[in-house]
Amino acid sequence: MSKRIERQRLRAVSTWLRQRLFPRWDWQRLGIAVVTIAVLCLVFSGRFIPDKVTLQVGDISPREVRAHRTVRYVDLEETRRLREMAAKQVNLLYEHLPFARVDAVRSVKDAFETIARARTMRSPESARWLTQQLPYLPADLALAALQLPASDLQKAREVAIAQVDEAMQREIRADTGDLAERKRAVQAACAQQLGRGSLSRLTTAICVNALRPNRVPDIARTEALRERERRQVRPVYRTLVAGDVVIRRGERVTEQHIEMFTALGMRNPRLHWASVVAILILVTMLVVLAALHIAHYHPRVYQQPRQLWLISVVVALSALGVKLGSSLLGLPLSGVQLGYLTVMSTTMAGMLLAVLVSPHLATLLVGMLAIQSALLMNGEMRFAAISLMSSLVGIYSVRRLHDRYDLLRAGLWIGATSLMLTWVLGWMSQETVTEMSVGSAWAMLMSMLAVGGFAIFVAVLERPFGAVTHLRLLELSSPEHPLLKELMLRAPGTYAHSIMVSHLADAAAKAIGADSLLARVGSYYHDVGKMRRPEFFVENQRMENVHDRLNPSLSALIIAAHVKDGLELADQHRLPRPIRDIIAQHHGTSLISFFYQQALAGCEMHTPVLEQQFRYSGPKPQSKEAGIVMLADAVEAASRSLSRPTPARIESLVNHIIQEKIADGQLDECSLTFSEVHKVQEAFCRLLVAMLHSRVEYPSSAAITHAGSDSEPTDTPSEAVVDAQSDIPVVASGGL
Repeated sequence: MSKRIERQRLRAVSTWLRQRLFPRWDWQRLGIAVVTIAVLCLVFSGRFIPDKVTLQVGDISPREVRAHRTVRYVDLEETRRLREMAAKQVNLLYEHLPFARVDAVRSVKDAFETIARARTMRSPESARWLTQQLPYLPADLALAALQLPASDLQKAREVAIAQVDEAMQREIRADTGDLAERKRAVQAACAQQLGRGSLSRLTTAICVNALRPNRVPDIARTEALRERERRQVRPVYRTLVAGDVVIRRGERVTEQHIEMFTALGMRNPRLHWASVVAILILVTMLVVLAALHIAHYHPRVYQQPRQLWLISVVVALSALGVKLGSSLLGLPLSGVQLGYLTVMSTTMAGMLLAVLVSPHLATLLVGMLAIQSALLMNGEMRFAAISLMSSLVGIYSVRRLHDRYDLLRAGLWIGATSLMLTWVLGWMSQETVTEMSVGSAWAMLMSMLAVGGFAIFVAVLERPFGAVTHLRLLELSSPEHPLLKELMLRAPGTYAHSIMVSHLADAAAKAIGADSLLARVGSYYHDVGKMRRPEFFVENQRMENVHDRLNPSLSALIIAAHVKDGLELADQHRLPRPIRDIIAQHHGTSLISFFYQQALAGCEMHTPVLEQQFRYSGPKPQSKEAGIVMLADAVEAASRSLSRPTPARIESLVNHIIQEKIADGQLDECSLTFSEVHKVQEAFCRLLVAMLHSRVEYPSSAAITHAGSDSEPTDTPSEAVVDAQSDIPVVASGGL
């Protein structure tokens, strides 16, 4: 029993944690985020899988090979050359031979002792024996050594020892001319001290043979120092920008080409997992930050999965823009050209998001897409700056599209911005005039392509994702639209009423900065449901009022049904969501007061249940445009009842209706502020005064004759001032 209770507790805790951490409605949004991250990672990672190149040194390239990504690599040949130059700067080190001097002097002494021994032999073979013992002595010098006086030999011995000892005290390196120089110095000294006879020659031969290097190369130390110098030379790096030509068709492959192929991974193509992981982390951070921003600052967008899918598709299109653009152009593009393709794709995505979702949200996302463009160009911040600026200009340019000339104007603004940034950043980068001119041409071309792609993708993405643009609204505002034509034929009074409401809504929306086109087009369609039963609405009645034969409950039910009928007609004609929202919300939960008052007359007491039966089903207006249409609808209907529409009466009427809607809570769920409501009221009054101005009553012919015969004018009685609220019909706020 205790185990079962414990399992139930664990199950309850896990359920609570799952609901808190992972609400049910978040799974769909989590899926959108995962799909977006996966698509972006696949697009970016594809750049790290190059085509395999099997060319060897000396081969002729059969095709042109371009860098598929920007890479920084070590120029091995140049680095090796610089390192060898640094190593050659290290002189050869020598090791001192401590016994070289002693051995040289001993060699001189041994030579003279050998000569002394040969002199004691006194035989014909003494000279030959001496040449055998001292091979460096020629026969004539050996014979002279046997015949010279002992005093001369002693002097020669002393001179030889002194000269050799002095010479060996100096540095004599083995692989240089030091030894030859010392031999020449000894020869000159012997000739100076002993003359130029056989004694000098004998002494010189002995000294020259005794001299030897006292410094020998220290190969190990020298190589160690040279290796240290080589290591201190930094590698020479080269940068290949994505799109740069690595080798042209028909060009012979060199070691430098092989180095570039190796750096790009074309020799052994494989996926660079470290780069993929880095991209995954960066993309995940961008998507998560964007999702948090949308959830907190754009809750209406976050609550609509179709809008989130639309954002995901647009971002993916932006990432694919480089590949799609290069494929459509059919050109092998260089790094600069690929950079301008990223500008095109980012700008196009910014305009799409501004028109299909929200300009405020588009401003955030283009900043992230600019980072994405820098990622595509491996840190080329120049193109990130151009992408961001051009996108912001594009968002501003398409905020209000009314005709095709607006698209042309947007393209010119974007092109001018890209052109200016190309020259400014080119000057900063110290580019040549030719390079900046080529960049300017690409900037203008990409701007036109961005606008063209925007126009195409707006038409493709608008209806599948339920978005509405001003271009779509302009199509719906045409009197030739089938639904409007049918409304005009079947309910001409309602059609005229809708036109008047549209003028009021348009003026009010412009006064507060709302979407005036949406308010105007929504006004055209807000009462289309009256086509189903046009004779039940007073503006379409000609002879009798059919409600006189019905009880108030049935009349209220028929009146309220026009909202449901309008939604059905909107679904049949595939009207966009904002228009359907205005149709559903333009009455909110208002009271159909005319029939409610009739029902109260037959009841003994007022009950909330009875009042609820005479209210529209709602919902209340959720947007500024829907709230404006609600107020315009009520004001226009009530203004028809004014017998003498003076400015004071009109202002009193408008104020009464708006305050009534506010008191009834109909504007509680839309974002209209009191300041904006006041501006809406002023716009209504200004327009109604212009539309309902009083006319001069033209007199009949008899009156004209009488006036001509009477010399003195008669005073016209002034019109009595009537309280404006007395002219407000009970049915005005009920929507008849």
